[in-house]
Amino acid sequence: MTHPPVTFFYPYPDELARCHTWSLTDPEPWSVEGQERRRAWILQTYLHMQAHGYDVRIDADLPDTGIVVFIPEEESLQALNQQYDEVHRALTFVTVRADVIEFRSSWADAEIVQNGRFADGKRSFFVPHWPQPGIIPRDAARGTTIKHITFKGGFGSLDKRFRSDAWHAFLEDRGLTFEIASKHTQGAVPRWHDYAQADLMLAVRPLHGDGGQRCEKPASKLINAWHAGVPAIVGPEYAFQELYESPLDYIEVRTLSEAMEAVDALRADPERYRAMVEHGRRRAEAFTPARIAERWGDVLFTHVPKIAAARAWAHRLPLSLRRGLNVATSRPSLFELRKMGGHLVRSVFASS
Repeated sequence: MTHPPVTFFYPYPDELARCHTWSLTDPEPWSVEGQERRRAWILQTYLHMQAHGYDVRIDADLPDTGIVVFIPEEESLQALNQQYDEVHRALTFVTVRADVIEFRSSWADAEIVQNGRFADGKRSFFVPHWPQPGIIPRDAARGTTIKHITFKGGFGSLDKRFRSDAWHAFLEDRGLTFEIASKHTQGAVPRWHDYAQADLMLAVRPLHGDGGQRCEKPASKLINAWHAGVPAIVGPEYAFQELYESPLDYIEVRTLSEAMEAVDALRADPERYRAMVEHGRRRAEAFTPARIAERWGDVLFTHVPKIAAARAWAHRLPLSLRRGLNVATSRPSLFELRKMGGHLVRSVFASS
């Protein structure tokens, strides 16, 4: 079966010139805060898909035909708007919703979301984030010892209670150390991949201002911990909860005292600790690059072409008029067009 060509749109020519030399097992190119999001979702996806035999390309320029995948950050959107012309109207756009709750490109034909909260299987599709490149697993010689706890992420992504005097007093009293792996503590390229000396992985972000559940993030911290063989203590996030199958998956905490209790409980129960490590490795098998590439392939080569075929009517329109129209796969009715005041839209459809 012939599929429309797939292009990953990445308007950063300097990075494109170098990315073909970047290894997917070398953590350095993929651990630069401020660039990690676009590199992971676009560059890594292109390289992984290519490595697994999928016919995809990457370019800083829009192609004339096919499917275009991009992340709707300011620079990418600006470049897309500058390049887009009448010749590009037949393009099918797939955006990646990364770390935002609202859909930022209402004119896109489909989107990839990083957990299932916003997926509908019709226009929005959940594809897991890639595992952190170059993960160094926990040293098996450490056994069930719990001495070192790690947090992998931006400094502001850690709940401030884990920077408090109470937390540090708890750690000191038990002879534990705590690492915040971020650019604030480890420089421009933090060691997000290194779990060699980690005994527990902590992933507790601040709740939203109203105390609401975090639902915009992927489950990467948990999945990376599974790959690394490190038990996880996590906050009440949607992405973690939707993967929950067993008490051995992780320990969820909502308060500082609950986190302290979880640490003490695992210190007192080596068998549970060992079981969590073994169970996590089994869970990680569902989140290998090969399995995730299959998910991408299913979306890009099965679902999106069907959406494109059903939405051929929208591709007659200038990009500015596609905004607000792509909320459904069916062509808008005459009443809807009048409501939008779209005389140009009506003229585009006049010959059909």
